[in-house]
Amino acid sequence: MNWATVRNKFPDQWVLLEAIEVHSTDGKRIVDRVSVINTYDEGKKALQEYKLIHKKEPNRELYVAHTSKTKKNIQSTHDPT
Repeated sequence: MNWATVRNKFPDQWVLLEAIEVHSTDGKRIVDRVSVINTYDEGKKALQEYKLIHKKEPNRELYVAHTSKTKKNIQSTHDPT
């Protein structure tokens, strides 16, 4: 689903997401489609689950975000050069 759909389905919540379709533009990671793994009232709990999953499966592209944000742009930490 796209970010607008996530925001509508899960208003004012923290979400743990897996990127399904992404691209990079000007050093930013643009997430076009995501799968919602879980929702949370507190960001701390979302980060805890993120860490558990990332430790077991580091190749999955996971993100924690709050649905109050209008855009899902993520600063890339990967240097393509």
